[in-house]
Amino acid sequence: MLRKNKKGVYTLTRLAPFKNLVCAFSTRDFGNMKPFSKGQVAEVEKNRRNFLKTLGSKNPNVVTAQQIHSNQVALVGKNDSGKNVTGADGLITGEKGLFLMVFVADCLPILAYDSKKEIVGIAHAGWQGTSEKIAENLVWAFQKLGSKPNDILVGIGPGIEFCHYEVRNEVVDKFTTAGFGKMVLRSLSGKTHIDLKQAVVDQLVGAGVPKANIDVSLKMCTYENPDLYSYRREKEKLSGEIAAVIGLLAGRQGSKDEK
Repeated sequence: MLRKNKKGVYTLTRLAPFKNLVCAFSTRDFGNMKPFSKGQVAEVEKNRRNFLKTLGSKNPNVVTAQQIHSNQVALVGKNDSGKNVTGADGLITGEKGLFLMVFVADCLPILAYDSKKEIVGIAHAGWQGTSEKIAENLVWAFQKLGSKPNDILVGIGPGIEFCHYEVRNEVVDKFTTAGFGKMVLRSLSGKTHIDLKQAVVDQLVGAGVPKANIDVSLKMCTYENPDLYSYRREKEKLSGEIAAVIGLLAGRQGSKDEK
């Protein structure tokens, strides 16, 4: 589950105990994090630096994904620092000192970690990426680097809950075709909604990740939480997106904190 620490940052309880792992979500208080925001480029860069500094990183190596609602996961390294990886909605690395970042305002941020292989990954999942199984592809990317699915811990960050996610018939058709018909929910008023989070969980479990390894941020809806940006709530008045980040600190081993 998500919890907010004293620094105003959200973390996931399942991933928080690892002292070498940076895993966090910003809030509106940190400002807009979305790259290439018109008229806000310098402000966004400042916001991101302040956020990462809060996490203990003063001069971070950061890689971002283009986020085109695809199912593509890119392997990156320090040579990609500062890059926005074209054609990708997911990133994975086995290099320490490199932070992977995506940006959301209703879509789901998916963060993953294998403490045995010291691999981290991240993905941006809206309805399109989810229906095209980006979560499954993220697990597959870990496997290609030598991970076993039962060693992968996954955290699903704040996103829109099904109660506020009404969709068109086009989305219903794609979800149904992809095998997620059970995630299509119809209200008594005749409106149709989809459950992104459960669809992602089902993908992960289907890819071999034990359900016990998945930390889902239930009751943390971007539409309802004023701490977070929401495209559905704010629409044309949307002023930004939060950042989700994961990375391994250089020079530390993947053990848990001793308390």
